[in-house]
Amino acid sequence: MLLLKTYIGVYPWDLLDEGLDGVLDRLHGEVGVAGVALWVGCPRLMQLRVRAVEPRIFRTRGGLFFQPSSDLYAGTRCKPIVSDQAKNRDPLAKISSACLARGLEVRVMLSAAATGRLAERYPEMACKNVFGDGSQTSLCLCNSDVQAYLCALVADVSAREGVGAVVLTDLVTSWSEAHSGAFSAAVPSGGTEELLLSMCFCESCHQKASAAGVDVAAAHRWVQQTLQRCFDQGPVPASETGLDASWADDPPMAALDKWRAQEHSSLLRCLVESCRCELLLDRKPCEPELSQQKHLDCTLPAGVITRIDRAEQLSSALCHAARRNELRLAETLTASSNAPELVRLISQATERGFAGIQIDHYGRLPDTTLTAIRQAIRFARRTEGEEASPA
Repeated sequence: MLLLKTYIGVYPWDLLDEGLDGVLDRLHGEVGVAGVALWVGCPRLMQLRVRAVEPRIFRTRGGLFFQPSSDLYAGTRCKPIVSDQAKNRDPLAKISSACLARGLEVRVMLSAAATGRLAERYPEMACKNVFGDGSQTSLCLCNSDVQAYLCALVADVSAREGVGAVVLTDLVTSWSEAHSGAFSAAVPSGGTEELLLSMCFCESCHQKASAAGVDVAAAHRWVQQTLQRCFDQGPVPASETGLDASWADDPPMAALDKWRAQEHSSLLRCLVESCRCELLLDRKPCEPELSQQKHLDCTLPAGVITRIDRAEQLSSALCHAARRNELRLAETLTASSNAPELVRLISQATERGFAGIQIDHYGRLPDTTLTAIRQAIRFARRTEGEEASPA
């Protein structure tokens, strides 16, 4: 068995507040990971930390956790927002320097659609649902200014010293409130209503898709009418509606779906060209937003990290042999798994051909889980050594 490289997901404050040197020494020397996956751009969040670190409940409005190079964003009206935690310092520079001194690899994590307060600052660039309600969290990735911003952002962060890879999450155009647990409506999770409400019909989508020959007005009517039927008949699970087949049978919807997938492939191509190191695309096994990620151009030299939150999802995780593939374990899965279960997951991931595994997330993992991770990594190394030995 070939050993997967293992990375652990971290936020800057997890390292800096607990003590940068101590945490990195532990992760490298005791737990045995190859590197850290450091969030350098994320949306608003509130985190309860499992260790005795002040403040125990950490809040951030989101944004970038490094000082951007302003000249790179001259070609877009969408300008980066620096987080409150990085106003007078550069967490990325400090952490990457400390990692390099220990031989730890550094990859950076960025949310494409939901970094910081951009959707609030630039509502004209945010996603809008079929009712015209603008998202407060998600940018429309079909908007030209947003696309230019993302390409500049990837070029900016990938050029920083010590950064070996960029991992891009949320590469999807979606009115994300539809998937929020805080959204109060009779909309079942994963149901038809949720899928249709998540579709973006902002001005950028209307203008660009119409210019490409898509009958956006007809697609808009189809979504409104289908939603109303769902509301009149009661909630229906998406798995029971044959919704994908309905889209395929409706020419305007199929054309809009195809156009959006092409927009995302074009954006990903620009991101790959802008990135000065390895670029990996983070995705779920089955993205709910139409075919935006299912139909991305697989010939692009971008790696893929597949997120799973249940062990059984490993069997359906994508692993294209033509490009680098890794696995990302959500903290809900990691924290609930013991050492033998983690060993089994790592072994199965290796057998399926995955090149690496990212374990989320340090600030929410108890010490018992870190011990289990250490045991799983050591077992994998022993197994690798045994298989490499001559008979």
